[in-house]
Parts: sequence; C-alpha cells; structure tokens
Amino acid sequence: APLDAWKAKFKEKNGVDVQIYAPYVYDAVQVLAAAMQKAGSADPAKYLPEVGKIEYKGLTGPIAFDEKGDIKNGALTLYTYKGGQRTQIAVVR
Repeated sequence: APLDAWKAKFKEKNGVDVQIYAPYVYDAVQVLAAAMQKAGSADPAKYLPEVGKIEYKGLTGPIAFDEKGDIKNGALTLYTYKGGQRTQIAVVR
C-alpha cells in the first residue's frame, strides 16, 4: 500500500516512526502545492480559489472538495473508553 511504503521511507529518512497526523499533513501540503502549480503562483489570493478544484489521490485516500469547500466523503470515527479500553462507537460520514 502507498501509505505503508511512505511510512517506511519516512522512518528510513528521519530515523523515527510516523506520528498519527503526519500523513494528513503530507496530503494537505501536496494539495496546496498542486493549487499553487495550477494557479502559477504562491500568492494566497491566487492559489486559494484553486484548492477547492483539486482532486488528489492522497496517502490517506482520495481528496476532493464539495461546493461548500468541505472534503468529500470525509469521515469522523467516534470512540469511547470503558475500563481503560478504547472501543469504536461509529464512523460518521
């Protein structure tokens, strides 16, 4: 899987394991870079309108945005803790 290969490359380069949010930050930076390339500028006034048009195959999954600027097919996982154990309640989309 691309994410596993990326994690291995990250550890080899940096000597530490990937922390939980690193793949999401990586994908966010890639989306911003793609918007800058599409706009031909690093000026936020020029590239920010392009962010919502980006469709990117990220490490964390496909990234695209709806007409409101929210991520399409976003998910939120809810957990609870009982007796010191974490248990998944639901995945909300």
